[in-house]
Amino acid sequence: MVVPETFSHIGLRTVNVANTVASLEDLLGVNVMDQGRIKKGDWERDVQYAALELADKTVFVVHPTPYEAAGLVEPLEPGIAHYGVEVDNIDTALEDWNDDEILMEPFELDETRYAFCSGPDNTRIELVESPTG
Repeated sequence: MVVPETFSHIGLRTVNVANTVASLEDLLGVNVMDQGRIKKGDWERDVQYAALELADKTVFVVHPTPYEAAGLVEPLEPGIAHYGVEVDNIDTALEDWNDDEILMEPFELDETRYAFCSGPDNTRIELVESPTG
């Protein structure tokens, strides 16, 4: 069993990233750390995102989720899409998951590796391996 190094973030799926960000700025005073689009050639769609600082945690607001953009799941309703945890090594962590629990194989963006898995009650969990991991 791989024990996560730290809790990384919550992924919030929305229908309109800009509107959700504006609402969270007004309601909770979140700070926008980054925003943009993720484009991967093998995905069916781009992902629009904003990374928000909420207290001492990160909230990623996305439309659609990466696993929706890759065509791996049907479109999701707005709400909490997944939670992320940082691990030393994604490949080692994935050894603990059955093949049918791995929703999205590891992929890399800006030197950070990501993978998505299905946990209990179909909860989606994102594994994050930073370049220093």
